Amino acid sequence: MRVTVLGASGRTGIHVVRLLRGRGHQVRAGLRSRRRAEEVAGLGAETVVADVTADADDLVEALAGSEVVLSAIGAPDPDPASVNLVDRDGVITAIRAAEKAGVSRFVQLSAQFADSPDQGDRLVRSILMAKQISDSVLRRSSLNWTIVRPGTLTDDPPSGHVKVAGHLEPGRVCRADVAAVMVATLEEPLTENQGFDVIGGDIPIPSALSSFS
Repeated sequence: MRVTVLGASGRTGIHVVRLLRGRGHQVRAGLRSRRRAEEVAGLGAETVVADVTADADDLVEALAGSEVVLSAIGAPDPDPASVNLVDRDGVITAIRAAEKAGVSRFVQLSAQFADSPDQGDRLVRSILMAKQISDSVLRRSSLNWTIVRPGTLTDDPPSGHVKVAGHLEPGRVCRADVAAVMVATLEEPLTENQGFDVIGGDIPIPSALSSFS
């Protein structure tokens, strides 16, 4: 597939790019600026400026020709203004740009409790509320969508095992496993037009997704 990864230089995005290339996909690494290109150098992906906070028409051009967009973007700090700019407005811009660019599939990295922010940690509630809005826009879009809602992200080594369900108890999960889940959704039809939580568990990722309901 021809896949564009938004937020490709982030801690989760880098894992996504590496896994996609390992599976033989044609990958375009979307970066907020050319200064981030060295962070994905050597992964075998084409780099393109894809700043979701800048001109929307430029983003359409950056996504043109892609069959799939995997969005791993996130605000660089928890300040509400930054969160709303990136996780809410920026993601909405990316969704609209994907529609205009003729993209068919959009996989969104969200967060556990983004579908019910009042139940989440008050310290990150502004992030959850921003993601709730952009997730809702994605669900109502013309795209074939998947929303992955991980628990607290860690930088632990990948296990290849997770727990997946529509709603789960609060938990933790490593970024590498979340990236693997995002990539694996492209090969599992049951994840199309679905949103789900993912935390660390003992089920191999393909099995966890194939049994998702």
